[in-house]
Amino acid sequence: NPSDLQAFFQEAQKFHLNGIFELFWQDWVIIDPSCFFTPKTLHVLHKEFWDYDTKWLIFGVGESEMDFCFSVLQPVTGFWCFAEGIMKLKQVMGCCQ
Repeated sequence: NPSDLQAFFQEAQKFHLNGIFELFWQDWVIIDPSCFFTPKTLHVLHKEFWDYDTKWLIFGVGESEMDFCFSVLQPVTGFWCFAEGIMKLKQVMGCCQ
């Protein structure tokens, strides 16, 4: 029962899930984020994050702390995880096939 948060999170942990069961936009009748988050918009946001925000965070907390934070993120099915951190990344954009 998702309304019983403690029981829900315990059950979700058994399957290594992050506990999200409803999308925040599922009640939006006239809009869908996939309509306004076009590939170009997502590319620009991703590039801005990597080129500015990430470098600022690395400068602020240090490479080892940044790698540690990314390495302990819970894996989510369908998304990349960074068990080794992000300092060794050679490329952060493009297709993975």
